[in-house]
Amino acid sequence: MFAWSSISLSIFFLGIIIFIIITSTPITTQRLTYMQAGDLDVEKAYSYIISMYDGNVGLVRENEYIDKYWLWTDNLLASHALKDKDPELSAKIYNKIREYTDVYNLEFRHPIAVLFNQPAYFKPVVDTNVTGNVWASIAGNGEDLSCSDYVDIAFLKAIYYYNARQYNDAKACYEYGISMFDGYGFKDEAFYADGEKYTTYKLALWKIAADITGYGDAEEALQIIALMQDPATGGVYTHYKKDMSIDSMTNVETTALAIIAYSSKPKPQEQSDIIKDRWPLEYYIIVSVIIAAIIAIFLRR
Repeated sequence: MFAWSSISLSIFFLGIIIFIIITSTPITTQRLTYMQAGDLDVEKAYSYIISMYDGNVGLVRENEYIDKYWLWTDNLLASHALKDKDPELSAKIYNKIREYTDVYNLEFRHPIAVLFNQPAYFKPVVDTNVTGNVWASIAGNGEDLSCSDYVDIAFLKAIYYYNARQYNDAKACYEYGISMFDGYGFKDEAFYADGEKYTTYKLALWKIAADITGYGDAEEALQIIALMQDPATGGVYTHYKKDMSIDSMTNVETTALAIIAYSSKPKPQEQSDIIKDRWPLEYYIIVSVIIAAIIAIFLRR
């Protein structure tokens, strides 16, 4: 019968330590910073969006510095975000969107449509001037954007496929999305085109997609979003650098998506097909014991 010697025991515990070190994710100073972040101040975020409302136009502007009124995504997201907080204003904004849509014969073609159970279009969007300072982003022609290139498309397509019960495609797109997360934000094609800046709203889409599909959790997303909120205005900044420094302005689109992400609830555990980010602790212990035992046996020979 094999007996454990003091050397074997030492090797056993050493194996456990080595295995845990190898399989653990390193925590840098920047990651520690956002891990200690508080929650988004949702009330201030609501106030920010409400403060952007222009009664003369009937819509919210892009932000306090830019007098552009985007039917979608800004105003559509604002209306959705405000529906519980200020139902009257939410309805006013939505009705104004419908008015512009009818008068100017617009069709709601945009990837974000999947969040509103509308037909989804995943072709490149074109910023279109409707009239005056009123704009809309409308999907144009060409091939569909790929899940492997753009994180927002990956998560929105994951939701689209999931709702269509195409679960293999949904999971593939979701995994493409999370594969571009480097611990700070998402490095997709747009990241490099924007001068290596992370985009905040994509974190919100991660949380929303995770909750709808049940393919994982996105607590890190919420922590980073909270850091991007302006403490004075309540707005959420659109871009940031790897050291978590701000490199942008706040806007309605990002702030509304942040509210929606924080309001989103995960699917019930029993209904989820969850992708585990990490194996259970028991797995590490068992594998460590096996590694240590093998080492000990070889050393006794």
